[in-house]
Amino acid sequence: MIVSTKASYRLVMILLSINIIVLVVEYKFTHANNSKRENQKRQFANISRPKALESYLLQHMSDNGQRTKYLVYECARSRETPCYGWSDRIAGIVTTFIISILSNRHFLIHFDTPCLLQDYLIPNHYDWRYNSSILVNKTSSFHDIKNWDYKKIDKYISGGSDFNEHFRTDIVFLLINWDFISEFRKRPNIANDIPWISQFHQSDIYKDFYKFLFKLTNVSGNALAHHEKTRRKRKKIACAHVRIGRNPTIPQDTGNPVKLPLDVLWKYFDSVNRDEFDFFVASDSDSVKTDAKKRYPDNVIDTPGKITHIDQHTDSDPADGFLKQLLDFYILMRCDKLIISENSGFGMLAAFIRNTNYELYCWVGRDLIPCSRYTVNDIMPIGKFGIKPVW
Repeated sequence: MIVSTKASYRLVMILLSINIIVLVVEYKFTHANNSKRENQKRQFANISRPKALESYLLQHMSDNGQRTKYLVYECARSRETPCYGWSDRIAGIVTTFIISILSNRHFLIHFDTPCLLQDYLIPNHYDWRYNSSILVNKTSSFHDIKNWDYKKIDKYISGGSDFNEHFRTDIVFLLINWDFISEFRKRPNIANDIPWISQFHQSDIYKDFYKFLFKLTNVSGNALAHHEKTRRKRKKIACAHVRIGRNPTIPQDTGNPVKLPLDVLWKYFDSVNRDEFDFFVASDSDSVKTDAKKRYPDNVIDTPGKITHIDQHTDSDPADGFLKQLLDFYILMRCDKLIISENSGFGMLAAFIRNTNYELYCWVGRDLIPCSRYTVNDIMPIGKFGIKPVW
């Protein structure tokens, strides 16, 4: 009986030892897998926001050599499908990048309509340029998930399912045009998968991400510098982006026409000190810009070229139209005072990336509501950067 008891005791101790060893091995394995991510999170908390996001992005991109699959933001003329406007495309690029992290894929951009993106914007800290050589011996697929078609991947966006269950090929070309930051934040493990998405404001993510990816080429940079040198007369500039939608200047625009009370804008400009400020009005309507020049001939400045929509075919040189819109965008980002209309994703994006939170006004009906980069979506919640519109 005594022998049996000792044997049982030894057996129990052996089993306990085995269990402890298993637990230690499991812990070390889990710790090894998570330590890198935890270190990133600790580093993330101890540095400023732009540096934190840049540090994370650089770390993520440095792992690209280990990735054999790709996720490519696709806005290509060969697809013969609309990509929509500038803000649609930047929102789509940000969404595609986030999905690339969640699906552990190498992120690239293929953007050649109405012209090649890298003719005007080039990589800043990360080379996102697509090259068809990656297609060799790889399977590929194209997914057009614009507007409400995002419902096809809704359970992956906010539900936590694995994106690779939907995107099964080696190379996935994705065309998407809405922002889903608020939806991604609902994923169960998002704080571990992408810590900055739950810690930083949407506008800061766009600001830092845009500057991380893009910088002006010599062509576009010189054009902007030439504009500043030859058109500007005063140190400060008051700006407005006036989005009308379908109108005689762009008759094929898919946006329904909006009757903005322009007297609200003119009344505001009347209150601005004209000795201190130049005026700049970016718009999709020639009549709005002409009216502004008539009212303030000594103050209004403009970018050269014809107004076009980058997704609409015209008789004009598409490259000239793209450059004009890009210059408009960069000028809006530098404005000392900025008014954006509520139906303008272009203006909202410029407000996100703008270097100041001050002197921003959200134009809603007959009201110019003081707002900031952080409150734009509260005041104008419907759109590609906020609550998805219902059609």
